[in-house]
Amino acid sequence: PRCSRAANAPFYPDRWGPIIIHNNMVTLKNTTTTLALLVSSAATVGAFTTPRTSFSPTIISAPVLQLQPIAQRTCVSTPLQLLKDDMTTAEAKPLLKAVENPADIDNGKNDLIAPTIYALYTAALIYIIYQLRDAIVAPTLGSFALSFVTGALIWDNLIISIGSFFFKDIDTNPKKYQILKWLSYPRFTFHAVGVPLQCITVAEMGKFAGVGFLQSDIVQIGIMIAAVAVAIADRVKFAKSPGIEQTIWDKPPFGALERDLVKFGYVEPDFAYVIPAIILALSNLLVGIAALKAGTDPEVAKWMIFAGLSALIGNALPGNINTFSGNLGEAGMQFGLLEAARIVYGGM
Repeated sequence: PRCSRAANAPFYPDRWGPIIIHNNMVTLKNTTTTLALLVSSAATVGAFTTPRTSFSPTIISAPVLQLQPIAQRTCVSTPLQLLKDDMTTAEAKPLLKAVENPADIDNGKNDLIAPTIYALYTAALIYIIYQLRDAIVAPTLGSFALSFVTGALIWDNLIISIGSFFFKDIDTNPKKYQILKWLSYPRFTFHAVGVPLQCITVAEMGKFAGVGFLQSDIVQIGIMIAAVAVAIADRVKFAKSPGIEQTIWDKPPFGALERDLVKFGYVEPDFAYVIPAIILALSNLLVGIAALKAGTDPEVAKWMIFAGLSALIGNALPGNINTFSGNLGEAGMQFGLLEAARIVYGGM
């Protein structure tokens, strides 16, 4: 089991018996007789972690004047032992405080599953940006935004993946902590800047597909200006914030797969940061529906609807699932826009 020292933890001789176990040795302090017994690892863990109600140890008997703990350690194997999935956050807080790092509480799952999922997302997005290179024959500001956002999502998923593979010890390694933190800053900046700009892509595709109000050059220019303004405003807001920090899933369900991810998040999460992503997803969906009704190019319309639904559904799922479904939804959105781009920017 994973263990962490509990500060000023109480000592319960009636629960654990009149012995102190330290480094596989049984020690009696201030006794008329001092005994040292070499105890096997299995016996040590069993005697230390099992309540007296479930076993009857008869290891030693000696006159004892005073017993004092050398070190009290709280051992947690999996959330199934102490942290139950039906616990409220308030009920779990005292247990979480009993360990130095909440990330040390195992969720009972293989540590490689979560980062492998993000590695697969990264691979899928690399495929998409590779295909975009060949699909875009007539480059525009919208096609550039599409490529930029795809590249930003590659970085986003890549950093989460390698962080979870190679930076597991950042809570005890300040150098690794700083490295991963600086690698994480572009995650948020590229994403925040690129997402509003991709609305330009949606506008250009809508114009190609025959959506009436998007035929106006004034509307197209207005969308460009608005997208740039939102991107700048978002980064100004972030510059005034406390920045980013390591985030740990520390609420029910405690068996969440997200607990195996080593990543950074906003110190002060704000709904304003996700508004551009919501607008982009809705824009894809609504412009796609309008294009389908226009009937000029139903194929483009269908892929835009697919893109919008992928992003909306992926980001609408519950918290501990959303970490994975949200990024999957973004990859699905980029794939839908790739297929639309083959027609719009490829001259097909």
